[in-house]
Amino acid sequence: MASLAGCVTAQPVVLIEPAPPYPLLPVDASMSCEAMTASFMFSAKRAARLEFWLEVGRLPGYGTDMFGIDAPRELAAERRRLDALTDLQRTRGCPVMEPGPAVVYERQKLEGASKTPALRVRG
Repeated sequence: MASLAGCVTAQPVVLIEPAPPYPLLPVDASMSCEAMTASFMFSAKRAARLEFWLEVGRLPGYGTDMFGIDAPRELAAERRRLDALTDLQRTRGCPVMEPGPAVVYERQKLEGASKTPALRVRG
């Protein structure tokens, strides 16, 4: 409650909590190092695609107007999964891959693929 020149106002207190850590599934804990690496790379590709699509804009034929709302939330979830897999790789003694460089690498591959000219069919 605050009192300003005889006027009393009440403002709700807004607490912003950080996102919860990504919950690892039981199958994640039982994966081999190679399987964790494959899962990590799949998540990095997905995060790179989401970042790329958000930058490019709405995809023609995607079929939903909710992409702009859903994609940032999905991207945050992918980032949390990458962090969780990195931590799991460290605790299991596997070779550790860092999320940032992996997503940048996958993003560069996407950007390079989008700049190649379209194939022309003769005949």
